Formats: sequence, C-alpha cells, structure tokens
Amino acid sequence: MLGPGSDRRRPTQGERGPGSPGEHMEKYKVLYQLNPGALGVNLVVEEMETKVKHVIKQVECMDDHDASQALEELMPLLKLRHAHISVYQELFITWNGEISSLYLCLVMEFNELSFQEVIEDKRKAKEIIDSEWMQNVLGQVLDALEYLHHSDIIHRNLKPSNIILVSSDHCKLQDLSSNVLMTNKAKWNIRAEEDPFHKSWMAPEALNFSFSQKSDIWSLGCIILDMISCSFMDGTEAMHLRKSLCQSPGSLRAVLKTMEEKQIPDVETFGNLLPLMLQIDPSDRITIKDVVHITFVRGSFKSSCVSLTLHRQMVPASIIDMLLEGNVASILEVMQKFSGWPEVQLRAMERLLKMPADQLGLPWPPELVEVVVTTMQLHDRVLDVQLCACSLLLHLLGQGIIVNKAPLEKVPDLISQVFATYPADGDMVEASCGVFWLLSLLGCIKEQQFEQVVALLLQSIRLCQDRALLVNNAYRGLARLVKVSELAAFKVVVQEEGGSGLSLIKETYQLHRDDPEVVENMGMLLVHLASYGTGFLRGKSALEAGGSHLSQPPGRGSSSALMLGRRQTPHRPLLHMCPLPALPFHGPLFPLGQGEGLPRTRTHTSHSS
Repeated sequence: MLGPGSDRRRPTQGERGPGSPGEHMEKYKVLYQLNPGALGVNLVVEEMETKVKHVIKQVECMDDHDASQALEELMPLLKLRHAHISVYQELFITWNGEISSLYLCLVMEFNELSFQEVIEDKRKAKEIIDSEWMQNVLGQVLDALEYLHHSDIIHRNLKPSNIILVSSDHCKLQDLSSNVLMTNKAKWNIRAEEDPFHKSWMAPEALNFSFSQKSDIWSLGCIILDMISCSFMDGTEAMHLRKSLCQSPGSLRAVLKTMEEKQIPDVETFGNLLPLMLQIDPSDRITIKDVVHITFVRGSFKSSCVSLTLHRQMVPASIIDMLLEGNVASILEVMQKFSGWPEVQLRAMERLLKMPADQLGLPWPPELVEVVVTTMQLHDRVLDVQLCACSLLLHLLGQGIIVNKAPLEKVPDLISQVFATYPADGDMVEASCGVFWLLSLLGCIKEQQFEQVVALLLQSIRLCQDRALLVNNAYRGLARLVKVSELAAFKVVVQEEGGSGLSLIKETYQLHRDDPEVVENMGMLLVHLASYGTGFLRGKSALEAGGSHLSQPPGRGSSSALMLGRRQTPHRPLLHMCPLPALPFHGPLFPLGQGEGLPRTRTHTSHSS
C-alpha cells in the first residue's frame, strides 16, 4: 500500500479526463489519477489486453512543433538498458477533441512505492532510515546516474517520487525529462504557483531553465539531505530548507550539526559530501564519480550494485599475471574469487584463449561456462570483457560437451543487451552472431526469444554487410532458427523498417557472391524458408498487398515439412519473392563438418581497459 502523502484521486462515475480520447489511449483503461506532476497529469492505467498496469504522464503541448520536438528528444531514451533505470515503454502524441488540446503521452512502469513514500512514512513516525538499506539503494542510484551521465544524458527531473522501488531492496530512476519540456517557462510558472514543492528539488540554475549534469548532482544532494533529516524535520521545514540553500548554503551547516547531535548514521560521510554537492555555482559542484569515490571508495558504504566495483582500486597487472599462473582449474578459481574486478576477468579469459592445446586439458570444466556467463552479467558495461567473453563462449560451445545448459539460457538476453549498447561495434556484433548460432544449435534459445534474435541477426547483417565472417555466422544462425521455427521464418520474410530479410539476402549476395561459404549459408536459409510451402505463398500475396497479416504467427496446427524434419525442393514462387541471381552452389549445401560445426571467429585481441 502507498504511504501517506500519495493523495490519489479516483475518477467519478462517467468522468472522462484528458486521457480518455485518442487512438493510442484506446488500449488503456484509466484507473485513477495521481497528484499532478510538475509538467502534467499522471494517470494509472491498465492495458486492456494484458491487464498490466502502467503510469501515463500526459504533458499538454503548445503545438505540433513542440510535441514533435519533445518526442524526438525523448526517443533515444527508449534504448537505455540498465538494471536501475525504468525506461519509457511507449511514447505517443494524442489529440483530445473535447478540450482541443494536444498531449504528449509517456508510458512508464507502474510501482506502488517510491523514495517519497519511504521518506514520508519515516517522517511521520520520526524514525531514522536504516543505514544499510540507504547505502544499498544509494549505490544503485549512483550507478544509474553515472550511466546516464556517461551517455551524455541529463535526468532533469530527479526527486524522491521519481525513484521507484521495484522491491524492498531494488530501486530504479524513472520519468527522465527533455530539454523542450523542462524549459517551458509558462507551464513551469503555473505549476510553481499551484505547488512550490515541485521546484524545491531543482538546482539554482535549473530554476532559470539551464540544465546540466551538475543540476542532477544538486537534486541528488537534496534527496540525500531529505532522507537523512526526515526523522527530525517535517515536510514543510524540509522544503523551506531546500529553497534556502539556493540563496544561502550556510543553512546546511546548522542541519548537519543537528544530525551530529542526534547521532544520525554516517553523518561524517554525509557532512563531507553534501556541502560539495550543494554548491550554488554548478562549476564548484562535484561530479557523480566524485560522489561514488567519497561514499563507496574512500568511505565505508556498501551496496549490492556490483557495477560500483568499477571504481575500486585496480589490481596491478603483475599481481594478476602471478595469480593466473597455473592450469585451467586454478584460473577458474581466481575468476570466482575476483568476480568483481573486470581487469582480472579480462586477463583470465585472454589467458584461456591463448593457452596451448596441451595445457588446456580439454574438455574444459563445465562450471567455466557458468563463470563466463556470470562475468558477462556483472560487467555488462565493459566492452572488452563482453567481447572476450563472447570469444571464449565460442570456444566452449564449439566443444559440443555442455553438461548443464541452464546458464546458457541467460546468454541470449545478455547479448541482446550488448547489441543495444554497442550496435556499431563490428567485433562485438561479429562474435555475438557466432554465439547466437551455436546457442541455436544447442537449443538454448527459447521460443519466445526467436523473434528478437532473428531481428538482431538481420540488423547485424544490415549494419555490417562488408564483414564476411559476421555475415556468414549470422546467416547460419538464421538458417538454424528458421529450420526449427515457422515464427522465425515469418520474421525473416515480413516487411519491416529497413526492408525484409529476403531483400537483404539479395543485397548480401551481390557483395559476397564470390565467397562460396557465405553463398551456401544464404542458400540453406532459402531452402528452409521454401520448405514451408503454401503458407509462404500466401505470404507473397500479402506482401504485394501491403502485408499486414504476415506479422501474425501461424497456427499451432500447421504441419510444415520443415517442422517434421523433411527437406523439400524450394518453391519457385517463394524464390521469386526475392529475385536473386542463380546461386553458384558447389556440391551439397552444408557439407558435414561445415554447416553444423564451430563458427570461424577472429582471435580476440585485448583493448586497453
């Protein structure tokens, strides 16, 4: 249940708020309205088809230009991938004919609790927030904010109600705003008069519509101050304190002295930290990395957020080399003991990749797969680690001796995240395509992941068509998925942004027509597509007519020759959908030991970390 201060207002019978009309809004049922935010109305809605709850922030826009500009600025936020950031699930513009207004709608994750409820509950009870819990969630907030700032993204709207609690010990930042929305002076002035509480979290320069990463630092400082003072300061006092800091930072000293007297936990660390975060001049404020250093490196704070280990003292290379002397079993032990140090994981995996065959003692221990997968999870933001881990996975999977496939089931989602983070890194994408293919051979890609993996493989080919090795492994992966899934086959032929997979095959053939291995894999994909027969002949007509129903998966009762494991002659009409020149096949497609073997991959070369 929500804590005090949430003040939800449920709509009266027959009431139609600003979220009722609109084409996109038709799939949502408005349940009730939260307190208005700084920029607009917040609605709790239920998606009619899935019954999943969301929050929709509706921001009234002056005209089409403002709405489109804000939408364009917010669209890149949909691509963010971080465990402690709640990304927008949908963005759209809708028109309310009843009041003749244009609204930008931002669909967010719904959660019952946020930092605001925690603070208000403790304030009401005059209790101190648990120190261990606060250190843990603060670490998560710092990691998320450092991720945003590293990506040149400013939150702009950081306050306790925008840090949601997914569980008791897992928080997420949400409701990131845009420059267009936050610099609407007329809207801000109206909202400030209605409720000055909204602007009390903003930095002095942000009140004049100037935002930077340092503005987020100020807002975070205000949040920390509110959390550590809520046991002895009521809400109104706290708001006036935050507003006074914009003119006179000296008022902070009195509060810190009171905290010392009341023996608030970690007051010494916060006493050093907050004056540096709450400087009036943004150029005098510390950065997010400085905040991490003061609390988790120099200080004694602890958090479950493993990414904070990136800020630890690095282990010297000479020590790492000494630790990694020995056989595979001893290297595996070092990787497990130093799991939080990315530099140790990188050097360990590089050593395994370079080990002579006589020292490897093949087959490698089965637990090594689990260690590599864990390393990918812990260090998802370290590109060199991800690249080296994929290269090592290729070697491990290529042995074909996988006793426990459970850890591998996590890999497709991990690689999908890497794709989203580093779509332009050819080496990373190339290694990932090979891993996807071998995972498909081992049956480690779940049916619900087929569409996503097919889309990523097609995207990889489109972005890196000049890389023969990448193209070869990608087409192998596509052929394997299409062989076992009619839904995957539909994903290849359906017309989407950038064209269909069939047109892509034609483009790729023109580039690699002299590479028999690439051509063979492309041909095998076409053979598997053609073996579906009549379903895809109907698909041809749909494509010519606009192709809307092709996005629907076939019925479960379909019994294609492909699903039964039989291979048929390609149907001429299907091949006509993608009018390729004659493919110069030499001998049978995928001779034994080529089509189903280990994908070729470049030897990983270390980048400086």
